[in-house]
Amino acid sequence: MFPSCEWMPLTPRSTRNKLKIVFIVNLIILAIAIPSYLYVDSLLPKPATFEVTDLVFDQSWVQVGTPVEVSVKVTNIGDKSGNHSVTLTINDEAIATKTVQLSAAETTTLVFTATELDAGNHTVTINSLTGTVRVTVEEPTKQAELEITNLGVSRTAAEVGETITVSATVTNLGDVASEFSLELFVNDEKQETKNIQLDGGETKTVEFEVTEEAEGEYVVKLGTLTVSFSVTSEAQPIKPAEFQVTELTINPSSVLADELVEISVKVTNVGETSGTYTVNLKIDGAIQETKDVTVSGGATELVEFEVTETSSGTHTVEIADQVNSFTVESSAPASGNIKVYSLAVKPYEVWEGESVTIKAKASNLANAPGTLQLRVLIGGEVETTKTVQLAAGETEVPIEFSVTAGTQGGYSVKLVNLGNQSNTLSGYFQVVENGFHTLIVSANYQGMEFTLDGVSYDAPYFELLEEGSYVITVPDGFEYAGTFWNFTSWDDGSISLTKTIELDSRVSVTARYVNTKSCPSLYVWDGNEYLYTAEISDGTGYLGIFDYFREDGSLSFLYSVPWDYTKLNSTRIEPKDGYYDMTITQKWDEISYIDSATLVYVDHASDVDVFSTKATYLYELDEQGTIYTVSKDPDSPVSCVTGSGEDVLSLISERDGNTTKGNEFTWDTLELDLGDLSDAEEIKLIVAGTIIYSTGEDQGAWAGQFYDQPGEQPFPPPYMEVKDAEGNWIAVADNMQFPLLDVTPDCFVVNLTGVFLTDDYSLRIHTFFNTEFDYIAVDTTTQQPDSIIVDEAPISSALLSQAFTTNSTSTGNFTRYGDVTELLLDADNEFVIMRQGDEITIQFSTDLPPVPENMERDYFLVASVWFKVDGLFYVDFTVDPLPFHEMTCFPYTEPESYPEDLQSYLQEYNTRVIESP
Repeated sequence: MFPSCEWMPLTPRSTRNKLKIVFIVNLIILAIAIPSYLYVDSLLPKPATFEVTDLVFDQSWVQVGTPVEVSVKVTNIGDKSGNHSVTLTINDEAIATKTVQLSAAETTTLVFTATELDAGNHTVTINSLTGTVRVTVEEPTKQAELEITNLGVSRTAAEVGETITVSATVTNLGDVASEFSLELFVNDEKQETKNIQLDGGETKTVEFEVTEEAEGEYVVKLGTLTVSFSVTSEAQPIKPAEFQVTELTINPSSVLADELVEISVKVTNVGETSGTYTVNLKIDGAIQETKDVTVSGGATELVEFEVTETSSGTHTVEIADQVNSFTVESSAPASGNIKVYSLAVKPYEVWEGESVTIKAKASNLANAPGTLQLRVLIGGEVETTKTVQLAAGETEVPIEFSVTAGTQGGYSVKLVNLGNQSNTLSGYFQVVENGFHTLIVSANYQGMEFTLDGVSYDAPYFELLEEGSYVITVPDGFEYAGTFWNFTSWDDGSISLTKTIELDSRVSVTARYVNTKSCPSLYVWDGNEYLYTAEISDGTGYLGIFDYFREDGSLSFLYSVPWDYTKLNSTRIEPKDGYYDMTITQKWDEISYIDSATLVYVDHASDVDVFSTKATYLYELDEQGTIYTVSKDPDSPVSCVTGSGEDVLSLISERDGNTTKGNEFTWDTLELDLGDLSDAEEIKLIVAGTIIYSTGEDQGAWAGQFYDQPGEQPFPPPYMEVKDAEGNWIAVADNMQFPLLDVTPDCFVVNLTGVFLTDDYSLRIHTFFNTEFDYIAVDTTTQQPDSIIVDEAPISSALLSQAFTTNSTSTGNFTRYGDVTELLLDADNEFVIMRQGDEITIQFSTDLPPVPENMERDYFLVASVWFKVDGLFYVDFTVDPLPFHEMTCFPYTEPESYPEDLQSYLQEYNTRVIESP
């Protein structure tokens, strides 16, 4: 029986992740044995060989109808010139191919343009490089992003003790206001930190003062920009202010009468003393407006004007020696205080002659009546213009157009508010052959083969088909690229492997699979079939977790935490003949040691959800296995960016299979702003994601590089950081660190209560393995002990059998087939020992108390499982030595040994002897 609000079956110990270390000794021997061959080979010129790198999008989130530029770098790493073709693929459909000719060592950048992308997430692939572009009907909201430009110093050569002014232009490139921290470094030492508040799109000039008391060269750094000055006794007298005017910009360049035109120039003081410059704006030769701007030595100021013109024609703009122009088109009067938003184009796919409805909304932001003039462009050509009168302050006025679809093809839709042409909305629709519609069948990972009306196809599938009913059947699982993928559900949540589609419009369906490479696989009876649920062992039950090399070249190992806490989908667990029925199958060529399996049921208030915490390796985490209540509607972080500044908030805002991207053997960072949580008594992070592990050979090759770096961890654990009072990032305490994600996308809780040092609730999560985050939310509701009941469903029976034959080379004394119920009741070092092909069928009693009124019931499978893999030179692929809970590491050394008092268990159960062939 567990406590009323939480459980912790076993105190976690230091542990590591799934790791296979295989040192490539043969390659080393080969290099030593035939050095002459390697030498001669190195003298031969290499043929043209090409490397494609640096996949970059100019925008990763766009509105429907907006083109996206995709670029890559192509390098000839051979010794001869040659040609190379590069293909842009979107959703596995080849879009465009470009061929380049490069000389030896030459690099070029290829740019593709992706147009007419429909709403959704699109996988973009060039060679082995992959990225995602998000397309939405609504205009994207850019998160706050700081840009620093025009870094300058008032003196490039100053006297000792002279004050130098450092200036820069800072701009918030995002659409939302934010506070930014600016850190000024001089010769890599932090000199000063300034916090600055910027509205969306706002630009300011920021200044610092620096004084140095010793002669020498000094490098000033702000963000990624640097500028230098020297302190010398030979400094020249201070130069008077002198100004340069550059970058005359006009936006927009074509307007209607009385429309606002924004005009700007940059004024730079190339002198060393502060001074004032008069900026004269001339339009058509006459001074329109004058502004005086004071600029420090070496600084740049952006000077902006706003003008309107009523007369149509081209108007010349002059500021100093800068000249540009804009055009005014004749137009009926329209209000500039009306905003148009929420564009919807339906249906997306039509036949020629059918109607397409274009809807939007408008709000009058003024306290006076206004006239909205809205122009519709279809395929870049003006379709119609509509005039709507709005009362003062009137909001959410529906606007609707109907257009007739033309011939087959794709059509961009653009709505232009003639009263404010910067208020423009974009959409798209497609005209297809009459009687046909598009069917799209995809999986969240490549390699799935499915049947459509009994005919086999590969996903992704994109085809124009006649209207009618179609039956799609997908596999329960499949092997691809050295790993196994298990079906979980369709994108609408349905869980049957067969789906019937009524194709009376464009239809897109996605089968969701999870990646599994190791650990025993759990299947749960849902009333019709056994459905894959998760891999159990949590990754930390891996036996032989390598930590680091010692000084003498020997290996140091860690303890392996065997505990796994798997939440079961309550809609997918149904009784079978009076029992909750599930199987644990050893699909992969491993030896697994299952010590206990317990079905825990949790009754909780219907307005909350429940999740457990997880384990990690190396750190001993507090509250491992604790069940927490969390809100069913937790808050999304205010922002989430990667270490490179990429905004990924949209990817982690919903648990939808659209994930962030990770890298193997490289630190990846997510930086989150959790908002103002100063009033929160408890802070819990709700996380869903997965780790995609490389092969044992890859991991072994990586680890081998650390042979001459004693004490250095090849596989450091994930960790979190928060900010201290000075704004520095500080690692969270070891006992509260971030856990290790599993190979299946579990959802779990990370307790953040007490980890923040200030009222700045910024958080960094660092991961070293290929970690993909699907969902991150923050919950501040208080744990209510009286609103949760935790108890066990008694295990009724457990039978071990062979599910399929295997060619595994594993050897030793495995558990005999038959009844193994007794072995799974407690975590007592008496294991069900399985090899590839074995399966345990477990039944739990359904004779449980009724669910209390106004409460819901969830289920967790709590299991203690270790597993051993093939290929480790320091761990034989055989049953012995057996792990045990009291060991300090694995492999262990004397005087540690498996408990002597369990010999009778070994003799009774482990009688299935598998010997080497």
